[in-house]
Parts: sequence; C-alpha cells; structure tokens
Amino acid sequence: MTGGAGEQPFDSGAWSTLSRRLSPFLDVTLGLLAAGLAAASLLTTDVAVIDPRLEPADPLSLVATVVAGLALVWRRGRPVASFAVFVAGCLVVSLTDHYIGLLSVLLLFSLYSLAAHGRRRRDGVLGLVLSVVVFIGLALLDVPDLRTSDLLQAWGLLVTAWALGDAIRSRRRDQAQRLRAAEQEAATAREQAARGVVEERLRIARELHDVVAHSMSLIAVQAGVGGHVIRTDVAAAEHALEIIAETSHKALTQTRSMLGLLREQDHDPVAPPMQSIGDLDALVADVRQAGVEAVLVVDGPARPLDPGVELTAYRVVQESLTNVLKHSSASSAEIHVSYAVAGVDIEVRDPGTGARRLPSAGEPAGGPAGGHGLVGLRERTRLLGGAFDYGPVDTGGFRVAAHLPSLPAAVPAGVPAGVPEPAP
Repeated sequence: MTGGAGEQPFDSGAWSTLSRRLSPFLDVTLGLLAAGLAAASLLTTDVAVIDPRLEPADPLSLVATVVAGLALVWRRGRPVASFAVFVAGCLVVSLTDHYIGLLSVLLLFSLYSLAAHGRRRRDGVLGLVLSVVVFIGLALLDVPDLRTSDLLQAWGLLVTAWALGDAIRSRRRDQAQRLRAAEQEAATAREQAARGVVEERLRIARELHDVVAHSMSLIAVQAGVGGHVIRTDVAAAEHALEIIAETSHKALTQTRSMLGLLREQDHDPVAPPMQSIGDLDALVADVRQAGVEAVLVVDGPARPLDPGVELTAYRVVQESLTNVLKHSSASSAEIHVSYAVAGVDIEVRDPGTGARRLPSAGEPAGGPAGGHGLVGLRERTRLLGGAFDYGPVDTGGFRVAAHLPSLPAAVPAGVPAGVPEPAP
C-alpha cells in the first residue's frame, strides 16, 4: 500500500507531462484518421445495397469527404471554422447523392467540439440549430439514405452531442474561475503578509528611534557634564560616567531585543520590554539626573490601559523630554497625565527657547528640530485613533499634547503594540 501511494503522484505527474507533450499532435492525428476512415468508407461500401439512388464514389465526393475529415484538425484551435468546413463537406456529398458514410458519425464529434471549445456558448447553440436545419432541408429534398426514422434519430444524437460538449465547457469554465479565485486569494495573502512585514519593521524602527534618541541625549548631556568637571569635581564626573554606563546598558538591552525581531529564525524571538505609564517615574528620574528638573503630575484615578496605549503614552513623554534635552535651553519641564473616561490625556511643557516647529508641507520629516520623533508620535497616535499636537506656546516655551482613547480590549497576541487590531 505504501508503494502504491508513493507511486500515484509520480504516475499522475508523468501522465500530465505526457498529455501536454502529445496535445499539439492529437488533433492532427484525429483529423488524418477521420479523413482516411471516411474516404475508405466511401470507397469500399456497396452503395446499391444501402439505397439504389446513391451514386458511386467519384473525385468530387472523395475530395469533399477528405476535406470534411481534415477539418477536425482545427476542432479546438478554430472550432467554428472547423465545424463550418465539415458541414460544407457533408452537404457536398449529400447533395450530389453520394454515400455520406462515416461523416454522419463524425458530425456528432464536430458538434461536440464546437460546443466544448467555442469561445462563446452561443457558438454551440448555433451549431446545433444549423445541424437540425440542414437535416430538415435534406429530408425535404428527399436525398438518398435519409428516412424519417433516421431524421429523428439524428436529431436526438445531435442534441446529446451538444449537451455533452456544453457540460464539458461549463465544467472547464468553473474550474478556471476557481483557479482565478485561488490565485487572487493567494496574491491577496502575499500582499497582506508583505504589508504586515513592512508595518512591523516600521514599528520596530520607531521603537529603535525612541530608545536610541533618548538614550543618546542623556549620554551626550552627561558626557558634557563629566568633561566639564573632571578636573575640578572627580565625584561628579564619576557620577556622570555611572549614568552613561547605566543608560547605555539599558539602551543596548532594548536594542538587542528589538533587533531580534528582525532576524529570520525558526523560533520566536524574545519580545522587547513593554514600557507603560508606570515607568514614567524612572524616565523622569533619568532626565533629572541629566540636569532638567522634570515634574510628573498624574490626575484622576489611575487604571490599567491597553498595552498599546500605555506604550504610546510612554513614548510621547520620552520623545518630548528627549527634545527638551536636545533642542531646548530649558532647565525644567512639566508632565501632566490625566485619566478620563474616554482615555488618557498627556501634556509636556517646557519654558525653553528651542527652535522646534512642525515641518511644513513638502519638507522632509526629519530636520534639526527632531521631526522624525514627533512625526512618529503623530503616526502612533493616529493608529490608535487619538489626537496629537505640538508647537511653540504664545507665552513662551514648547508644548506637546496627545489624547489616547481607551481601547475596548488589550491588543491580542500577534498584533504589534500600538497598532489596533484589524476589523474582521
């Protein structure tokens, strides 16, 4: 049994390959065989026994018979022309009172081919109607070897041949439609998979930017402090170096975790740590060590939110404080987190004079004002269905504000953080 099961796919594949190779020669062989057999039937049959009115074979009847048989060579490539030539040859033989012989049987095969391989379904219907009309005309002309019983039998056989060809045509059309639908589904699945990969890579790129930009800003500030006091205050310089070491270690750990998602491995990579609003205290403490007096104020009863909302809230504050360190002369910043029924509101203000501004239309997203991070935050917020705004304040300083709605449920496994679950 095992051997038979293993041989079946091979036999099927070999048969399919053989059929494709022989297909171009099949109709040629059928046409030549039909022409030879029809001519032999015409030449070897004693027509006087069949009907005394039949004429013996002559060159015209022989040529018409051979041409009609050869017309089957184009039965699939040009079914309409093949059928028309075949019927014309049969008419020449019948109207000259010669024995039609095997052509009467081959007419059924020609009609079947027209119904099965015609470009339009109505080609087969017209062929059936034409055949019936031809038989009626021949009966009215009282051609030899065509009795009433023969006429009724011919009609029944013609309808059967057409019905069989039409059924084959319908089945082939259904198979082609199913194949096209399967190909479209496969193409759609490939597009969705590719789009999912791109979206995941963009998400990881945003995460890397947030981690690296914030960490490098803290390291740059502490390196400047350490270099300034290394000769006058060794303890302060050592403290700055400790902060640099700790910050770089955290950044390296998070970067390695996120880069693991980009590696093509058979096993699932370790998911990077998910920051939340509860981690803002540690973030603010790091910024204070860098020399910015940051104050965190939380209003309303705190409650767990969707992981995507929590992470986005953390990134909004992180990027805002990073910009304070990089682009502002401010020595202080205020962070307000307000819980509401509809979600959570975040606002970060600083009194600095940094030249941060919203990139204008047509201007690249990045620039001296740290546009990559702010534009990335706007995209994060948009994906969650929230609102994001930033810009200079009339009274001085800079303001970043975001509203993040409460999602109905936590982001399920397999859905990137910060990206809402697609509709079913």
